Order: sequence, then structure tokens, then C-alpha cells
Amino acid sequence: MSFDCDTLLKAMNPDEGGEVELSRLLARSIKMSPTEDASKSEDHFFEVTLKGLSKAPEVLTDPSEVRAYLSETVPVEFNPDWKRRTAIEEGYRTNFGGALETIDVFVVAVGEPDQVFKPYGETYEHAKGTMELESIEYFSGSESRYWAWVGRMSESAAVTDWRTRGLRMRVRNIQVDGTEIAEKLFTKVKPSYGRFSTYYVGEIYIEPESVIPTARRDGFEETGAWLEIQSELITRVCAPPASNAYAASQRGQLDVEAVVGDIGDLVKRGNSLAQSSRSSYDQVVELMNSAKRLRRRAASALKIVDDLDANGRQRRPPKSSKVGVAQGRRQIGRIRRDASADVGGTFPRRGRQADGAQGAFERGNSLGSTGRRQRVCRSGYLSKDQAPTDKDQIAGHFA
Repeated sequence: MSFDCDTLLKAMNPDEGGEVELSRLLARSIKMSPTEDASKSEDHFFEVTLKGLSKAPEVLTDPSEVRAYLSETVPVEFNPDWKRRTAIEEGYRTNFGGALETIDVFVVAVGEPDQVFKPYGETYEHAKGTMELESIEYFSGSESRYWAWVGRMSESAAVTDWRTRGLRMRVRNIQVDGTEIAEKLFTKVKPSYGRFSTYYVGEIYIEPESVIPTARRDGFEETGAWLEIQSELITRVCAPPASNAYAASQRGQLDVEAVVGDIGDLVKRGNSLAQSSRSSYDQVVELMNSAKRLRRRAASALKIVDDLDANGRQRRPPKSSKVGVAQGRRQIGRIRRDASADVGGTFPRRGRQADGAQGAFERGNSLGSTGRRQRVCRSGYLSKDQAPTDKDQIAGHFA
């Protein structure tokens, strides 16, 4: 079968066409001819050959783009090496009473034919790296009108691979639309939840006798059966993962705000010790260790803010959160450096006398094992035998 696309396009051009009846146009532009090597009926197949294309997009000329599109949309098998394949196929068979419908599809560009499989696996990309498929949850509809599997990720982040992200509607294992149908169902849970559909991967298989795909296969006719299925999908399939993703996003936001608050408290403590003439060695060392721990938390908080931005959150924490954390990390660094200098014996430059940390160390050192060395041990930073013998060693230990 061959199509004369030039004739078809010219005849359908509003400025030139319109004079030929559609039936005559199709009869003139489409030719069918048998071949000597025609296959037997039991070995039926069809082959599409693309050649002589003019100004064709890459999706038709790049073999990798063709494979990617087919793997996403046509009714092919899961990759045989994917360990979760068997459980999904058995769940489908249990719900619908028959095996998942598949066809063998091969793309030939250069060399041997390359079989096409669905692109699901164990690792998925997000804006800041990769994450693992942690678990799969299964959903069966009333009267077996649908069956779904939803994959949960090891991190709360949007999948960025357009071939796998989100939940896909399928009828007879053929994809209907992209991820837009599921995204709309997520917004029915709450208007801002649409983005959370991309935090998951999965498929929703609809029983063929229950729905009628539109002519463009970008949705379903608004029949009573489809409206009932929609309602059930919203409450049973979409609401739980949407709520979980929202809760994880909120926890990350609260973590950031808590770090900003803790940084403020640490700065106040540092200023208080700097102004006090009675600051002890233990107080300064404890401040340094608190700063070290908080610096690590601040680094994690910055990653959370970046991830929330990358995932396109709509409800953002205060604009100052990221700035506050970044500035706080710099303040923490200054506090640690100042405290290290204090422990190293530089209190006198701030007007402190012998009752400061240096003086306390000097007095304790002169007391031997019953003085400063025991106080250091009680702080939990050094054993008695590891107690430093001079202020330079102390400063180097906590730097």
C-alpha cells in the first residue's frame, strides 16, 4: 500500500483544493499491490518504510527518537530483564481474565533489527540526579473496569524522563494521550496537585468495553461509564499518592525553615560568648561542634530548596529561605573560625582576661589530671590520654 502524499496535500490545500470528491481523491492517491513474498495469514505483519521525506522532523528520521516514541505508545512488552514485569502481568491477568495484549515491534536503521520494549526500569532521572523505584502499588477497579500499577520513588522528586514520567492511560495496552489525563485527575484532588503526578510512574489500564477513546485518542468520550471510572480513579488511585507527595514537600519546606531558625540561634549564642568575659573553654568547644553539625544541616537544606524549585512547587516557602540558609552557612563558618582562634589562645585580642577560655585552659593544665584534662574528657571530645598539651594542638583539633 502506498500513499501519494503530494497529491493529497495539494488537494486538501484550502487555496488550491476542494474540487475533487474525497472518495475519488483517496482512490487516486492510494495504491495497493501484492508482492511475491507475501506472508501467510498466520504470520501476518505490516512494515512501514520511510523514504523520500521532505523537511521531516527528527521524530520521524532519528532512529532513537522513533524507538522512544514507539516504546511509550504502542502495545509492546515490558523489558524481559525488568524484575517487576511478572508481577504486573499477573495482576493484569487476574483483573481482566486474560493476558496483556502485546505485539512485536522492531526498528531497523543500520544493522540488525532492534526490538522495542516499554521503557520502565529500576532507575529514573530527576532534576538533581537519579532515584530508584522503591515499590509498586496495585489498584483494581469495581467490576474490573480498570486496573493500575503505581511506582513510588526513593526520593520525593519529579521524574524528568518524558517517556516514563506520570501515570499513563491505556486501552488494549495502547496509550491514550500522554500524561495529561492523569494530571487533570490529580487536580481534581486539589487544584495545585497536578504536578505531583510526575513524582510517580505507572499505567492505568481501562477495560475496552467500558470506554470509547476519542477520534484523536487524546481522551475518552464523556459517557456515564467513563465519568464513574474517573470518580473512582480520583479517590482511590490519585488522591493517596498526591497527598503523600504534598506532605513530603511540606516536610522539606519545614526543615528549611527550622534550619534558618537554628542558624539565627547559633549566631546569637556566638555573639553572646564573644561579648562575655566569662566564656569557658567547654562553651567555646560546644559552640564549634554545634556549628559543625549545623553546617551539614544547612548544606542539606540548600539541596531541599533547590529540589523544591526544580520540582516546580507552587506554594513556596518565604523568599528569604534560600538566601537565609546560604548566608547562615557563611556565618557558621565565621563562628567556627573565631571559636577555633579563641580555643587557640587569642581571647586577649577581645579584651578577655585570665577567666576566659585561655585562662581556664592554663589553670586546668596546671592542675594535671584533676583539672582541665578531666573537663575535656567530660565534654566528650577527647579521652584523658588524648588531651592536648598546648593551645596550638587544641586549635588544630577543632579547626
